[in-house]
Amino acid sequence: MAIQVRAHHMELAAETRERVTEKAEHLRRIFDGVLTVHVTLDAEKERRFVEIVANVSHGAPVVARATTLNLNEAIELAFDKAEAQLRKHKDRIRDRRMREQVPEAPEEAEAPEEPPAKP
Repeated sequence: MAIQVRAHHMELAAETRERVTEKAEHLRRIFDGVLTVHVTLDAEKERRFVEIVANVSHGAPVVARATTLNLNEAIELAFDKAEAQLRKHKDRIRDRRMREQVPEAPEEAEAPEEPPAKP
């Protein structure tokens, strides 16, 4: 799985990059279909912005964003959102597969009703 971490308008400490990479690898444990993860960290005045885009198999990319005053808090919130979305995506795929595997009950063949006989 390819993980890309980018920082805009700020210097990214090595320990922060490692923590983000570790959390991105954890996404793979939640759902095996994660192909790539792009994490963007941005600083705008006092606000810290984190965006996570996880490209997954069998569906649209998972996008999670968080904005707070603290970078660590924004990272935690964004990864929590991404994990929740991945779990939901995984459940949808599992439910769809279960519906396809369960054969529908055959309809009982009903004899056509005959009109009442006229005397």
